[in-house]
Amino acid sequence: MRPITPAGIAAVLSCWAVPITGGAQAQVDGWQAGAIEKAQALHRESLPEDCTPEEEMAAAGDARIAYPLWFGEDGAARDALLVQFLCSEGAYNRSFVYVLVDQYGVASPVFFPSPVVEVRYAGGDPEAAVEGITITGTVDSRQVVNARYDPDSRTMEEYNKWRGLADAYSLTRWGFRDGRFQIMHFAVDASYDGKDNPQVLIERDIW
Repeated sequence: MRPITPAGIAAVLSCWAVPITGGAQAQVDGWQAGAIEKAQALHRESLPEDCTPEEEMAAAGDARIAYPLWFGEDGAARDALLVQFLCSEGAYNRSFVYVLVDQYGVASPVFFPSPVVEVRYAGGDPEAAVEGITITGTVDSRQVVNARYDPDSRTMEEYNKWRGLADAYSLTRWGFRDGRFQIMHFAVDASYDGKDNPQVLIERDIW
């Protein structure tokens, strides 16, 4: 699915890419321009402390995407946008935050339930073999690292590299249901061994 910038849209949307599900180019309704304005305002007000303001990041404009989304049952569904903002950019990880705003202008920051893990290494040495990985809790996180969102399936994926080689990482997948993102898959590769050998710690069907 290729993000597009619809022609003839208000100036506020001129720097936003709006992917259209199914690959077809749809008309952008007037409510979307107002929705993105609401999302931008809320983003400025609720910017997490460890995020860099957009004006200080050269790549912030390239990361602006507003994804079509919908709420509710088929008979009472309402349209919405999932609006993406760049939060931080490092050598091998980029993090993003999201604002959800519906066709009535109701905007809210999006939180993602994220497992917290404890890794046990042989002899307490992180370069040694992994003896065990335990989920110790869950936190609601604003940030999604190296995010990839699929509008068709309404799933968000995070690929958090623990170092540039990417042989150690965590992979999380959420699905949007009942007005929120719910965790579906969580795997961790905690071994710094140059190999791709993750352990799946959560696997659940939310649909």
